[in-house]
Amino acid sequence: MTIRAQWLFAACILLILTTSAACGRKTSPLVPDSPRPAMIQDIKAMTRDSVAFLSWPLPTKNVEGRSLATADVRQFSVYRAVIGRDTKKARYKLYAEIDVQNPSPAEIRNNTVFWTDANLNYRQVYGYRIRAISSRGGASPLSDEVRIVPLLSLAVPKGLAARAGDSFVELFWEPVLKRNDGSLYDGFIGYNIYRGSEPGRAEPQPLNKEPLRSNSFKDTAARNSRTYYYIVRSVDSPALPWKESLDSEEASAMPRDMTPPVKPTGLTVVSGVGRAFLTWNENRERDLAGYHVYRSARSGRDFARLTDAVLSRTTFSDETAEPGTLYYYRITAIDNSGNESPESVEKKAFIEKLP
Repeated sequence: MTIRAQWLFAACILLILTTSAACGRKTSPLVPDSPRPAMIQDIKAMTRDSVAFLSWPLPTKNVEGRSLATADVRQFSVYRAVIGRDTKKARYKLYAEIDVQNPSPAEIRNNTVFWTDANLNYRQVYGYRIRAISSRGGASPLSDEVRIVPLLSLAVPKGLAARAGDSFVELFWEPVLKRNDGSLYDGFIGYNIYRGSEPGRAEPQPLNKEPLRSNSFKDTAARNSRTYYYIVRSVDSPALPWKESLDSEEASAMPRDMTPPVKPTGLTVVSGVGRAFLTWNENRERDLAGYHVYRSARSGRDFARLTDAVLSRTTFSDETAEPGTLYYYRITAIDNSGNESPESVEKKAFIEKLP
């Protein structure tokens, strides 16, 4: 064999060995994430009268524990069982489906689903389990079971009215004397007040620390120029665990500033030829908008306002004064809510004529 043939033979052997080694090397295959959401956790369930209220968070993981975007969740399936005393194993049936894009009558707020089941039977035990469906068709395992028992509550408070004041809202409603089925009730009757900053969005905790015994309430934590929405629930116990009624009708009110500034002080009027020049001390209110100037040709009455717009300064030149006339001046302060102070002390000036 020639030297050239030997080199070619060696090159072929090397190529075969290299190719064989490459073909035998193994790499980790790319496995797509599971389309199945993780099991729904932290289901909260409660009842008020014959209505069950359930809520649960949107899943953020799949069954493998990897991140799942909330936008990937397409639907929730709610399964319900009516549980009898002699039933060892609850028989769950598909009861409701919630489309995440159009969840009504359920609601989705702050990545939490809120769903209600109404017209339940008193003292009947109901069980619920929930499953999430992803946009790729994967279904989560059924959640753990939650059970509720509807119980007859007090009647819903009626006639709720709200009256706004300065930094407060007063609420009034008709007293509750019966249960929700119309039967008389002679036990403890109290009330819880709930407030929200938008319609139908009451905060979960009542404003009162313990149930009220009277059918009125003054919300002194309200701020001016904000609209508040209120509901009232009757409650049958002075301490937890209490049983609340369903919500009353909603009432709203917006407190507003009704306190005027103090009257301006230090008014000084200097007369001149064909005009009068006024100065006064500055008011110190934080919500001060400015001042108005009033003038009259008669002391103590018939004052007319000279300023169309509120003055932001503490000086004013009356250029409309008639020469040879004695005028009387007063100043008022205005706040941002339009409240006007009492008039300042009256000061006079004689308008001189041109020589």
